[in-house]
Amino acid sequence: MKPLITTVKAISELASGLSPEAISSSPVLFLHSGSDVDVLLSAEDTIDQQRVILLRAQHVQESFVPDQLSSLRREVLGRVASFAERARAAGILSLPRGWHQYKHNTLISFFAVPGGDSKASRWVAEVNGGVRHDVIFWALTTSSEKEALQEFDRARSLPAIDFDAAWSSGFAAAMSYFQAGRDEPKADVEMSLPRLASGSTKGWTYDQWLREISNDQRLFVEAPTEKSIRLRGPAGSGKTLALTLKALRGVIAAREAGEEIRVLIVTHSWSLATEVADSLTAMGMGLVPEIDVFPLLEIAQSISPQYVRDDTGFSLIGTDSLSGKQAQLLEISDLLSEFVEGDWVTFRAGVSSEFAARFDAHGPDERLALAWDLLIEFGSVIGAAAIFPGAGAESKYAQLSRASWMMPMKTRQDLRVVFQLYSRYMASLDARSLLTSDQVLADLLNHLETHAWNRARKFQGYDLIFVDEFHLFSPLERQVLHYLSRDVTKYPSVFMAVDPRQSPSEAFIGLASDDTHSGPAIHDDELGEIDNFELTTVHRFTPQILDLIKHVHHLFPTLDLGQPWDINFSAVKSAQSDGPIPKLVLAASQEGELLDINSAVQELYAGGRMALAVVDPRQWGRFSRLAAQIGTSGKFHVSTISGRSDVEGLGYRKKGLVVGPAEYLAGLQFETVLVAGIPDLQSTATINDRTRFLSLLYLAISRAEHTVRLFVNDEDGAVPELLQQALASKVVSFTRGSLT
Repeated sequence: MKPLITTVKAISELASGLSPEAISSSPVLFLHSGSDVDVLLSAEDTIDQQRVILLRAQHVQESFVPDQLSSLRREVLGRVASFAERARAAGILSLPRGWHQYKHNTLISFFAVPGGDSKASRWVAEVNGGVRHDVIFWALTTSSEKEALQEFDRARSLPAIDFDAAWSSGFAAAMSYFQAGRDEPKADVEMSLPRLASGSTKGWTYDQWLREISNDQRLFVEAPTEKSIRLRGPAGSGKTLALTLKALRGVIAAREAGEEIRVLIVTHSWSLATEVADSLTAMGMGLVPEIDVFPLLEIAQSISPQYVRDDTGFSLIGTDSLSGKQAQLLEISDLLSEFVEGDWVTFRAGVSSEFAARFDAHGPDERLALAWDLLIEFGSVIGAAAIFPGAGAESKYAQLSRASWMMPMKTRQDLRVVFQLYSRYMASLDARSLLTSDQVLADLLNHLETHAWNRARKFQGYDLIFVDEFHLFSPLERQVLHYLSRDVTKYPSVFMAVDPRQSPSEAFIGLASDDTHSGPAIHDDELGEIDNFELTTVHRFTPQILDLIKHVHHLFPTLDLGQPWDINFSAVKSAQSDGPIPKLVLAASQEGELLDINSAVQELYAGGRMALAVVDPRQWGRFSRLAAQIGTSGKFHVSTISGRSDVEGLGYRKKGLVVGPAEYLAGLQFETVLVAGIPDLQSTATINDRTRFLSLLYLAISRAEHTVRLFVNDEDGAVPELLQQALASKVVSFTRGSLT
């Protein structure tokens, strides 16, 4: 197979779980097939950056990792990206102990997979000199002998290829492709994500919306602003719209009274901030300079003196809290694997049994849940307390009081282990001149507690603060909010939109969130008296879709579906007109199910925005391949989401198909949703798994405005009992699908 030239960003996108077959439909990746070399690039790459060269073996099936490691693609690519990133920062580098490296001249060999694989596969790589610090991955070996590396060094030679010319050609083709995507006209075959400007708002003005909103929304919009308000409601109940209208109402009232007002709408990501800003523009009031719409991380960078005038050369991991946390999780997961494989045995004595069990667990979900809890501990506990590795730092950490939302630790040795990991984490970041969003927010929090900010907030603070997706904010992020108010003599006016079906850990680690031990902390005492408003009228989907959602809830009344705030679904009503009853399609086989989904796409594509939501992420592979096949036909615009970061890269189009795991479709809406990959909920191994799949099924169904189709097959157990009862209750209709 031809060599591949790629970059850290492109490899990282693949490491997030994107199927290689879906690259052609990805909005952020481009694969250029040259005569001698393939070039894989991301939309953010530049011509002069570090390159990663993979010298691939001949006669292999897998495009990006050796065939014997194809089942571990994400782990292998994640380590490739991590090695290249370390090489870029250090040039000549020393790898973590858990990588089990050895060197010979300029060559370096290390384990290809965190935790190892049955063959103990090792990369043989090399970091080139020069400003780029290009990395060559020469080969994969199973030899653990340094002598083998010496023999390889004597025998190796680069193919007679002009890699610089291939890189330039591939880069030019990629930039042309990405520019064409940005300039693409808004034609009928395109698809729009749920911007309030085109979907939720329907282009209505502020006055039109005030005449059309529900009584629940009106109560919130017209409520006095002296008290903070937490706005709760299920998906599609119009929480973001209500926040937007209330913010505009505050501006209008101030203008009429001849008063100055500063309003902030703060989000967790640039994607949502952009949607809200566009929604304001669509309200027909022209420019509204009184309202700022930013992710919290952007506010931190614009307020904190050390980041306004930053000349340290450090760069930020991620562009907002969303992408930043994703990057941090990868870092901590790798660090954790190295620690468990190496020094854990020397620290294990003296820790509590519960703590030891988490580190000894071998399951990927348990390890990922532990990484999440460490992420919260590093950022919201240690970092927020401004404790830095060094003399006396561990004692300061041990003296911190523990709150119920923090990761449970019962012994001093428990704390010692966590602080040891924190110290290594910080050292790794510092060595590569990297900053995390949590570090920036911790620095912001320290600045917000100074006399300097107390004086400046009168001019830079806000009279009204609106927080969308409040449930996704970490304890550290939530502490920042009340300091952003302008008037220090009274409690801040903070209005928080909460979706009771989502949590921070679920958004980032999916099924593994069931094993986390830390939780959100709501500092109600700092916000004063808080009113709670509950939206019980759903505007997104039809009464028929709402009936199916209610069926899920009523069928499992004893299960906690993960919501921190209860919702009385018996009182929820739909304001939409009637639509078709959700349809269940039963095929004879997995292959037949894919044929039925393909037929549904052909039938319903012209009706507007469409999604294929996969409930069980373990089944994602075959549906990812289906998406690639549909996309290559040229008849349909297909976008594949394999992670939350992919949402930001999608174009805002009026028609098209989005394919992704249900958990990554949160916040999006479509005219039609095809639901597939539905497991047999009754035979699922644990209550936690069952609860998680029910939540994902709820999420998938609730993305639809008008039409829902559910797909199952005999080969995977036919119709799950949940859907059999839905058929009996007539909230779902039935049709027999493909018999092949």
